[in-house]
Amino acid sequence: MGRQEFVNRTGIPKGTLIRIEQGQNEAKASTLTAIAQAWPQYAAYLLTDDIDVKQKDPEAENLAKELPRAKKAK
Repeated sequence: MGRQEFVNRTGIPKGTLIRIEQGQNEAKASTLTAIAQAWPQYAAYLLTDDIDVKQKDPEAENLAKELPRAKKAK
């Protein structure tokens, strides 16, 4: 993905992105939040830099809890 597409998806200003890439600025919490909102499946990796981290998905966990109840109700 190019910078422009990344900027379009996240809303992060292009200049900010370039300065972060070049090591001139650290990413602020708002920048990390924008990236995590665009790609929630990578939020844990973004914050920990650990590729083996297992990210919890509360919505999926709730659905998994409800599935046995829904099967019993049939």
